[in-house]
Amino acid sequence: MDRVKPDNKLLRNVSNASARGSFLERRLSILTPGRPTSESLEQVHGLLGLNLLYEPSEAIADFIFVHGLRGGSRKTWSHSDDPSLFWPKEWLSTEPRFRHIRIHSYGYNADWGEKKGSVLNIHDFGSALLGDINTSPHIRDSVNAYILAKHDPIYRDLAPRFHTIYFLATPHRGADSAQLLNRMMKATMTHNAKDYINDLIPNSGAIQAINDDFRHIFQDLQLWSFYETVKTHLGVSQTLIVEKDSAVLVTGLPEERVQLLNADHRHVCKFKDPSDSNYVTLRNAFVSTIEQIEKKWLASTRDEYHSSVKLLAGYLGQGDTPERDLSNLLDRQMDGTCQWLTNDREYISWRAGVQDVAKLLWLSGQPATGKSTVAAHVIKQLDDCNLDCNYFFFKHGDKSKSSVAALLRSLAYQMALTNPQVRSEILSMHANGVTIDTDDEKTLWRLMFLARIFRTDFHQPCFWVIDALDECTDFSCFLPMLAKIDKKIPLRVLMTSRPSSVIQTLSLQEKLSVLSKEVTTESSCRDIRCVLEANMRLLPTDDPAACKMLITKILEKSNGCFLWATLVLKELETTHSEQQIQEVLDSVPSEMDSLYTRILENMAMVPRNQKLAQAILRWTVCAVRPLTVEELKEAIRLDLGEIVPRLERTVESVCGHLIHVDRHSRVQLIHQTVRAFLIQDDIASVFAIDRVRAHSRLAEVCLGYLCSDEMKTSRYRRRGSATRFAKRSVFAEYAAVYFSEHVVRSSASSDHQIMTLNSLFHTNILTWIEIVAQAGNLYFLTQTAKNLKAYMERRAKYRSPLGQQVHDVNAWIDDLIHIVTRFGRSLLLSPSSIHFLIPPVCPRSSIVYNQYREYPRCLEVIGQSESEWDDRLSCITYNECRVFAIACRDSRFAVGLSTGRLVLYHSSTCQEAGELMHGTEAVRFLEFGTASGLLASGGRQTIVLWDITARARLWTASIAQRVLALAFNQEDTILMATTIANYTVFWNVKDGVELERFHVSDKDENESSTYQRPPTHAQVCGELNLLAVGYRQRPINLWDLEDQSFIGQFHKSAVDVYPGPLLVAMAFNPNPDINLIASTYADGDLVIFDPWNLRQHALTEANAQILAASPDGATLATGDGSGTIQIFEFETLRLLYRNTAYDFDIRAITFASNNVRFFDIRGDHCNVWEPSAVVRQLDAGDGSSEFCSEGVAPTVETAEIEQWDSSQAITAMITDGTDNLFCGKDNGSIVVHDIKTGQQAQELYSHTANTAVLLLEWNHQGSILASVDQSSRCQVRKIFRTASGRHVVEEPLLDQAMGQAVRQVLFSANGKLLLISTLSSDHVWSIDGYPCANRSSDSRQSWRWVDCSTSAQKLLLIVDGRIQYFDWQTLDECPLPPFLRISLEDCDYPPIAGMVRSSQGFAICAYFREPPGYKSKARLRLWISSSMNPSNPWVKDLVDFDQIAKDVKAIIGFHKMLLLFLDQSGWICSISADDKSGVKAYTRHFFIPYGWHCSGELIFAVTTKGSVALVRKDGIVAFHRGLDFEERVVLDNDNGACVLRTEPQWRSPVLENHVDSPRPADLWDDEQGDQQSSLGR
Repeated sequence: MDRVKPDNKLLRNVSNASARGSFLERRLSILTPGRPTSESLEQVHGLLGLNLLYEPSEAIADFIFVHGLRGGSRKTWSHSDDPSLFWPKEWLSTEPRFRHIRIHSYGYNADWGEKKGSVLNIHDFGSALLGDINTSPHIRDSVNAYILAKHDPIYRDLAPRFHTIYFLATPHRGADSAQLLNRMMKATMTHNAKDYINDLIPNSGAIQAINDDFRHIFQDLQLWSFYETVKTHLGVSQTLIVEKDSAVLVTGLPEERVQLLNADHRHVCKFKDPSDSNYVTLRNAFVSTIEQIEKKWLASTRDEYHSSVKLLAGYLGQGDTPERDLSNLLDRQMDGTCQWLTNDREYISWRAGVQDVAKLLWLSGQPATGKSTVAAHVIKQLDDCNLDCNYFFFKHGDKSKSSVAALLRSLAYQMALTNPQVRSEILSMHANGVTIDTDDEKTLWRLMFLARIFRTDFHQPCFWVIDALDECTDFSCFLPMLAKIDKKIPLRVLMTSRPSSVIQTLSLQEKLSVLSKEVTTESSCRDIRCVLEANMRLLPTDDPAACKMLITKILEKSNGCFLWATLVLKELETTHSEQQIQEVLDSVPSEMDSLYTRILENMAMVPRNQKLAQAILRWTVCAVRPLTVEELKEAIRLDLGEIVPRLERTVESVCGHLIHVDRHSRVQLIHQTVRAFLIQDDIASVFAIDRVRAHSRLAEVCLGYLCSDEMKTSRYRRRGSATRFAKRSVFAEYAAVYFSEHVVRSSASSDHQIMTLNSLFHTNILTWIEIVAQAGNLYFLTQTAKNLKAYMERRAKYRSPLGQQVHDVNAWIDDLIHIVTRFGRSLLLSPSSIHFLIPPVCPRSSIVYNQYREYPRCLEVIGQSESEWDDRLSCITYNECRVFAIACRDSRFAVGLSTGRLVLYHSSTCQEAGELMHGTEAVRFLEFGTASGLLASGGRQTIVLWDITARARLWTASIAQRVLALAFNQEDTILMATTIANYTVFWNVKDGVELERFHVSDKDENESSTYQRPPTHAQVCGELNLLAVGYRQRPINLWDLEDQSFIGQFHKSAVDVYPGPLLVAMAFNPNPDINLIASTYADGDLVIFDPWNLRQHALTEANAQILAASPDGATLATGDGSGTIQIFEFETLRLLYRNTAYDFDIRAITFASNNVRFFDIRGDHCNVWEPSAVVRQLDAGDGSSEFCSEGVAPTVETAEIEQWDSSQAITAMITDGTDNLFCGKDNGSIVVHDIKTGQQAQELYSHTANTAVLLLEWNHQGSILASVDQSSRCQVRKIFRTASGRHVVEEPLLDQAMGQAVRQVLFSANGKLLLISTLSSDHVWSIDGYPCANRSSDSRQSWRWVDCSTSAQKLLLIVDGRIQYFDWQTLDECPLPPFLRISLEDCDYPPIAGMVRSSQGFAICAYFREPPGYKSKARLRLWISSSMNPSNPWVKDLVDFDQIAKDVKAIIGFHKMLLLFLDQSGWICSISADDKSGVKAYTRHFFIPYGWHCSGELIFAVTTKGSVALVRKDGIVAFHRGLDFEERVVLDNDNGACVLRTEPQWRSPVLENHVDSPRPADLWDDEQGDQQSSLGR
């Protein structure tokens, strides 16, 4: 049965399915741990109804096995009572092509041997089967079913979904044996009649009806009919139960495939073993059907699947999957090896999930005993049995394979590929903008596994195979994670390592049940023997007895060490006589270190290869990841100046077989023990590796390449030039990504390193940033800055931190972090923007600005006042209300206001996502669920639970006492609130029913009495199930919520001292692995203590009033009454960062999911912070300082927020068509700014003092300016400019108070009339000050007036989805045309969010948008004015851009025929109104930094020369030449999705005549679209 719309993983291509019989035979013994000692008759016969036998993680089809008369759902398909012979369940489930096939059997009572009668007939059986299929949760919800009836209207929707029916000796025309059986039953007098037997008599009415009906409906079916060829024994006689003509449906039918089975009637479906030819015939028929289904399924899902995999790989950082490691190990495995484990009874029980057998299997063994090969063998066995197996191979020294974070990301990626629910969960994280720290294993475990993956349904057991856990740099944190997995989750883990007391201790501490197995010398020798016997043909001896003796000697000396045997075998291959063989065996030491020493000595005997061998070993041992052969060739060329053309053939012999090239052309050590041996300090060999010196050399080579001409990008290349850059070296990616990893591990005392770094920063730094961004991951920019920061701090210990070179390097380190945090999204969207768009918007003191501000023809930014990097990205202000609560989780943050409103935002963009109304009381508490889309809001009297995905209120609960703390439990099933009345309330999240109340009190530990005083503070930690309660000047009380027991009290001062210090705030560390609490007191002390042993962990003075911990538990943020924010390391209280804002006291702080961005609320606003200092100073546990012992204490970075006079804020702006901008201010003044300088040139006039100017309108023909202030006072003044450039302002032509809020002012084309539109009326005034007309309108909510370009006497009013015509003089509605309708499809005319008209009136743009909220809609339409005529009642759209409308943040205006708008990402984009190509596209030009556009009302203006001006604080920022940069985005409607295709271009009228001028498009190859998608060109 195939799916209608499958959305699962691509099936693996497995060839020659018919050859699988032998595979199954070999594995039948391990499929089950053993047979049940006894089974009931019902079990042997099989259950009635539809029975699920096998369910893969993702299924594309269902096979249902239906038995015949007197059969059973198991009995019919089993050769005997042995459960392992139930082939649909035990054999088919392990077939490769059944990896995605769900298998069922169906049972019904058709035992004609029963004495009692039955009124059921064949139709009844068929109807029952159909009903079970229709109601099955497995088939009904997701896959197609085989349909047995097509006429029943109840099941009509299932009919087109069936695919194939197989008939095994089915009597389509009845059987003579049925008539004989019927007579026999009547003759016995003890068996009653069975109607279904009568139905099988030849030519019965039932048979004829079925055949007649089926003849009309089988055309869409694939049919297989199998017939018996061996007579069945019936006592003393033999006969064919079903003749061939009855078993075949219709002779010659094209849709029916007929095939014989060499079996009697009983054994057409019973087989002794998988090699039975009849089973093979059936299985191959099944496979042919599956292949047809796969082909159809793949055709419909391939593109979607590849797109999903690409997103997953990028999101989880999976460039190199562990399949390569697996294939390398399997290549080296010999047949017959490793079976000592997979045949072990305890292993089989672990695999089968036998109750009381530990789910964690730990395989330990000495180094080089073949543990990795055994792990690979287990993986292959599990995979061959169609079980979900995810695996990971740790490798010490390979940064991408040596951390728990890398393990978790790989496991999540693999699980997403095999489990559609897991894939959906992770893709939803990506779609919702949930950022994850790819190096933080604790956050990955919490956000991805506990909160999502482990909450999905597992249809079958999931296996994790983790090899070489001891080679993980931080494996001690992994076992506690395993211990916290719910026992109901069918996860089984196999891990391998060397014998480790640490693992044993952790297992005991975490109470983790472990099944321990050991790689014994005996088992290793058994496998080594297999390898030796398979390779004896390579040795110079043909004597079987000599070979046997040789194998015995090798085994005796190997001591079970696979690696030793392998190396000795390679050396023996070079011998030519039995005497040489004996010499090798006598001279080879039995210990690995001695063997390695001997190999190095032999290598030293070939002096000409010494430098090459040293370089190969140096790069292989110290490279951050394994290099490919081609990369190593280039590295050696740069390192030694030598070219080694056939390195893959040379590397093993030159390096004494210590290095090999795997099947994926990666150069690797033969074993990790080689690395450990070579880096020892006491090795007396020229090949010993001094890691510091080696890393210094590798860093020098990488930096030398990055500074080379090959990495340069010309700023002066012109399109079509014959001078083209050669393709970049294959070494470019490694050098660009990992050079800093070698720098940080190199010696800090060398001056050469700092000179090379400075050279990079003054030559190719922007190109380096560009090619890293092209890879789609800015992590490497951040990591490079952190590594270089650590290096420079160590260097300061040996060299003076003074000097220009040191200053420049430190300045670039600082700028790299800020570039990522401030411009990361724009850089990923357009990597080439680093050359021409990013430097101009950086602060004036930054080195990137000063070094590249003279970059030819780049974007020019005028008027920005920032001289330093600003850590505050945004400030969101709420007028006339106060902010009381804030919370953040994943991609959302919520703000609670004093008015009872909840405002939701996207945490990455600060774009408003909707509003909720808690009630009339202030919102004082907000708490998000872990990952369920739940949000709880609390006030003084009510608690409300919300589903923020649907924007729905789930339930409301009243509460009598003031709430002190609100929290969810870890599973999001319970909501808890601790009150001032000493009790905690527990509500069921599903329905809001109160479950219980847990009473607490202030306990005196000595007197065992309780004090019923009210608590002042409380904090609940759902992850730890802990409650902390503070009372006035009393110790903190700790309670365990799981068993509601009292843990103890934490005393900051001495025990029994009363009164104690006054508690101000508390905060749990949210990381369950840290188990700490922070508390701050009125005396200024900030304390960290352990809630279990109640001991103080750290203390410092902070004077904090507010505390908040980052989601990963690494940092603690504090806020005080003067507005100062401090960031500490949570565990040590090491101060990382201090920021002083000098405004309101801080009410609350919360972190975003990336652990760096945080939000604070104070007064009437919310601040968004992202201090780059925190990114630099936090140690992500990446091992960057692994080899560096000379550390220095990091410095504390401080920042102050620039203050400005809010009364000078610009509240309105309009251009006069030249280089001047008229601006209205909050203090009521009207000023003019020069767009060339960005500075205020002159104050023109003023409204009433401190009355903000809200609207400005300019008429060029009359040189008149209209201004409207907050009091609804409107002034019109004539303004002209003198020859000296000064503006002269005349007395008001019109000065009128309207009495109602004015929403729009509009001049007529000649400037003689002015329209003033208020909430309920419209007025036309002459500029002489006389009223001309007015009209009332009480019902409108959203409208815009537009001057009609086709008639100077007409006005257009856009309102309620239509356009009406009015007379300018009288405001009378014109009779013809009465109105024009606007087509907005399914949108119910949302409010007009913006409307602009081109300067010549050719085009009008209308932007409609509903308020932010659940599924809010937006429409962007471009109209041609000439289309608005009476002949067409509908306005003709030039083009609609509804696909991108939701991403439009603001409509800016027209420049010539270009409509300019700002998108949500901050890019200034344009749509051409005269594009005749018919291709729906828009153009990206440049971006505006996030902090400049993320909050408040956006006020833009565009000049006639194409400059864009933006109001920022009390000034303007002007962007010149921004429209010269073009990146075309073509929109394709792919199944409703918006697919972007970029075509970078460069446009400048200046360059049309100056072809030698530089242009940003030269960063791309000369032919459009020929871009480099990876690191390097």
